[in-house]
Amino acid sequence: MHLVIKILQKIFNETVFLTSKIRAEFWRLFCKKMGKNVYIMRGCYIMDPSHIEIGDNVTINRNTTISGQGGLTIGNNVMIAPNCTVITSNHEYRKKEIPMMFQGENRQPTVIKNDVWLGANVVVLPGVTIEKGSIIGANAVVSKNVEAYSIVGGVPAKFIKYRFSPEEIEKIKEIV
Repeated sequence: MHLVIKILQKIFNETVFLTSKIRAEFWRLFCKKMGKNVYIMRGCYIMDPSHIEIGDNVTINRNTTISGQGGLTIGNNVMIAPNCTVITSNHEYRKKEIPMMFQGENRQPTVIKNDVWLGANVVVLPGVTIEKGSIIGANAVVSKNVEAYSIVGGVPAKFIKYRFSPEEIEKIKEIV
């Protein structure tokens, strides 16, 4: 019985990734750029894909919302966990004589560089750059730029620690 469960689980996983690959091929038609080995899981909502660039080996997990209005670049080897939101525009709100819904938008490019991991339920706000090798903890709201190889978390996201020692980071910079 245990073997049957393992086989069924393997078939299920392969089906999920196959359909995610097909979904990515569909979005390739509309995105500004999309690399190889991109997986877009079910329930993802992508707004204004014509301003979105996605690199190689990217997984966008289920129920993630991505907006491209202000321009979005996602680098290579990026993991986006379930239920994330990446926003590239916000509503204007400063004119008291005009309802907010009629004030237009403030669009800002957002960049997620190579080898980044967004944990579950992360929100990335417009104009933010997340540098390479960073980890964003689950449920964080990223409102400011994130340094390379750092781990951040919280609301708003704050620096927790670097993934590696300063010496190791310097060696990585020399290699890359």
